[in-house]
Amino acid sequence: MNWFVLTLMALTVYRLTRLVIKDTLPPVLWLRDHIAGGWRPMTGKEWAQFRVKSSKPLWLVRVINDDTNRYIYRWSWSPEWLAELWSCPWCVSGWIAGAVTAVTDIVIGIPVPVLQGVAVWALGAVAASRKEL
Repeated sequence: MNWFVLTLMALTVYRLTRLVIKDTLPPVLWLRDHIAGGWRPMTGKEWAQFRVKSSKPLWLVRVINDDTNRYIYRWSWSPEWLAELWSCPWCVSGWIAGAVTAVTDIVIGIPVPVLQGVAVWALGAVAASRKEL
């Protein structure tokens, strides 16, 4: 296996992990809100709705670390462990790394896929858990 494929796999894991745990793409945000719930920063559209109806807030709102956040209630069937799993960059990147490694192994074949998967998981998780990226 060459370094290019390993790097490409790690970047894929990083990007997909960030999509699941951080991005505000509406379908992904909706799914994350309903599975994980909890406090999260308000989006631009939510800010606009909040300012228009400021006399009676639509949501529970709190300032956390100088950022205005709103509280989302998760689905009743979503257990606490699933909510934690869905919002943890290390956990999510592990599942994504497994899927990326499996697909890569099926499509192009890689030597020692378990070791490659663990390496891709580590690289992707470290990158995804950084605040600056």
